[in-house]
Amino acid sequence: MVYKYKDFIYLHDYGKGRLYKSNQLLYLGNAWTGIGEFLRYTDNAPEVQDMFKNQIAQREKYEKSKVSRSD
Repeated sequence: MVYKYKDFIYLHDYGKGRLYKSNQLLYLGNAWTGIGEFLRYTDNAPEVQDMFKNQIAQREKYEKSKVSRSD
């Protein structure tokens, strides 16, 4: 999957992520970490947050369930 914002391009491919700015590689690795890097490099732009709202919601749901299981 390809996500574009201004001169950033984030490629999400089978659990791997690649983030480019102006064709320069900024990040290569785990997809979830890549999403975080995309958000960080774009100063948490609302448009980028919106691109990943489902993934972020799933992650928050998972983190909450982890906390409740450890209590």
